[in-house]
Amino acid sequence: MAVSLAPRPANEEQRVQAVIKTGLIDAPDNTNFQVYCDLAKDITGFHRATFSLFDAEMQCAIADIGGNKEVGERGVRHENNICSYVLLDTKPLLMEDISKDPIWKNHPKALDGSMEWYGYAGFPVINKDNFALGTLCMLHKTPKALNENQVELIKKITSNMAHLLDVQVEQKEITSQKILEALVNFQKYDSNLTIQDFKSFVSVVSDIKVEKSQASFLIEKGLCKTNQKGLVELTSSGVELQSDMKLEVKPMKKIKLAGDAAQSLIDEMFAKIN
Repeated sequence: MAVSLAPRPANEEQRVQAVIKTGLIDAPDNTNFQVYCDLAKDITGFHRATFSLFDAEMQCAIADIGGNKEVGERGVRHENNICSYVLLDTKPLLMEDISKDPIWKNHPKALDGSMEWYGYAGFPVINKDNFALGTLCMLHKTPKALNENQVELIKKITSNMAHLLDVQVEQKEITSQKILEALVNFQKYDSNLTIQDFKSFVSVVSDIKVEKSQASFLIEKGLCKTNQKGLVELTSSGVELQSDMKLEVKPMKKIKLAGDAAQSLIDEMFAKIN
């Protein structure tokens, strides 16, 4: 028997776009969110706490404790997916016992006796534009309810999580703008410099290792050189150009451009330029 999809929020199209802008659907990362699941589990005493984002069709696990979901694991937003319904309201969905809830007592797992979780508390994670991007859900293996104080504490946690998501989106937008402005100044220096040269230059500025072969034209133009260890670094002319491009060291570190993550971000910035 086919299972229908769960109902969607009225602002679904805009909501989904807001979720995509976080970048966490394509590159799930629990770094900033695992602590909130851990805290929610401790505050509520529930066996499990899980944070998910929802795109148009899927629920994507971002952080989890007490369960077996891996970061990035996805599931369809079907009609029996209770967390999908949390997106429909600004208030939490609280059930002391799913098997006795007027609506969810007819859940297939409640009817066939395979229900693993009975106590349920689902909180929407709503951003500054009033879009429910995801949910923070607590589950318990036996019936369990939250008191008013616990509900208020979890609301504060979800507010902090939403703020982190907003900051992440704003940070990416600011970074993109800075990169594009820097590109204009870079090409003013020498019109023969290519996008690949620019990527290499930004990588050097960001302390990402660049092979000498990748920076050969930058070296030829006097913007880079190899040091005694054979590593590519900026020359005085390169440092001057860096200043003109407003690629200061501290801001670059602030946005955490480092290693593979930095290279992925840089590649993303240029995807629309190439």
